[in-house]
Amino acid sequence: MAVVSAPDGTLVRLALSESGAASGLAAPWIGRLLVLGAMAARYSKRLSGRQLIIAISVPKRDFAAALIGCGWVLASEAPALTDPLETLRTLRSGAPIRAVNSSHVVTGFFSTLNEKLQPPRVQFADSTWKVDGIRALAPLPELEQAQRAPRPEPRSIEHMAGLDQTWDARLALPAADLAIVGTLAWLEKDFEAYLIKDGDQCPPSSIGSLLMPKVGRAATWFTRIFASSQFAENIPLPRDLRAVILDGSGAIKYLAEIETPVAICIFDRSVADETAVELVVQMRNTRSEPIGMNELRWHPPEGVEALAFTVAL
Repeated sequence: MAVVSAPDGTLVRLALSESGAASGLAAPWIGRLLVLGAMAARYSKRLSGRQLIIAISVPKRDFAAALIGCGWVLASEAPALTDPLETLRTLRSGAPIRAVNSSHVVTGFFSTLNEKLQPPRVQFADSTWKVDGIRALAPLPELEQAQRAPRPEPRSIEHMAGLDQTWDARLALPAADLAIVGTLAWLEKDFEAYLIKDGDQCPPSSIGSLLMPKVGRAATWFTRIFASSQFAENIPLPRDLRAVILDGSGAIKYLAEIETPVAICIFDRSVADETAVELVVQMRNTRSEPIGMNELRWHPPEGVEALAFTVAL
């Protein structure tokens, strides 16, 4: 099985499975690609006025974008939220908020706070909540429409990375700073797979639950997903994005128009298309500062080639 390090330094073994009930298929590249996303997230904190570009070449790009994306999400920092009651006391009527209780994640517009009752009650999203039942609450900069969704439970890989300790805060105010661009049908198929941690008693994590993509009017999300065939319509990208994973040549051709601190390009060697390769090589040769894989603290698995460099933003 692929071996990676948990936050406490212990080594864990990972495998991919099509079913949460199956044992899964192990391969060294699984953990290594996940680690690449985490290392890119950590290195991005050192960037100032420059963009980190990582290009990897894989025999086939199945699961590559999804696993790298999982690594980025697992390395994200949890928000520091104040006590829900203290936050509610500062809000004006109509302020958009997201709240998490034991069963749901809800977005809506704050209406009233009644502290005469014990415990206090808050009314928003056309319902009344007991404040002491709210696990996490965050004001939002904007909100198109109120939404409600079941609260997802952290599973094996979330526990491995320690996300369960701050899970409700992450749901209330997720970093949501990652985008993946590629062929939607392929990406969605990858998201259905499961990551299996050897010997874990927790249920396995689906890749989709780890990435938590924004689908429709979601109540909360970690990742935005764009179709490469329609990506031009979404440029310029939202300014809160910090990383974009470009999955395949159809997505990589937009690299010069992306201004996020991190851009990760995934080349599929089974597809004969040199246009995207030439674009990346030209950027590297004309206006870049090379970055060694050692600086990223990452080494590609067998069969994967990689290079990294930074350019001015």
